[in-house]
Amino acid sequence: MLKQIGVGILASAIAFGGAIMPAISQPAPEVQFTPKARVTLNGDRVNITLVNKTNAAINYQVVGDTQFRTLAGQGTATLQGLRVPMTVTLDRQDSGLLRVTPKQAEKSPNTIEVTLDTTTDLAIDGTTMRVEANGSVFLY
Repeated sequence: MLKQIGVGILASAIAFGGAIMPAISQPAPEVQFTPKARVTLNGDRVNITLVNKTNAAINYQVVGDTQFRTLAGQGTATLQGLRVPMTVTLDRQDSGLLRVTPKQAEKSPNTIEVTLDTTTDLAIDGTTMRVEANGSVFLY
């Protein structure tokens, strides 16, 4: 038996047998997490230099932009003209943990230098890097 509660959204939802679900909106990454780095952007493009300091090969992909690629152990790769916002996924081929350290490149505008190194700390293992349109860099 339902009580009469008047008119409005709640009454309509009950009258039609629908479930009442709160509106859920995803907060911006800046609200949820602290950026690990910031890059000064001139426009909507960014360059990324990956520096692999491990002896293991690392598979990486710019989601929606590149296919999976492999960066050899102790190797370096530069990705140019990537549209922001963008996401890079990283995976060590030997399944080891990865410390990802992004920073603004000192001599190159619009460029993030990302150092990839080994770690034994699961809490800092990074597999995803996100660059937002405002230049904030997040690790997940």
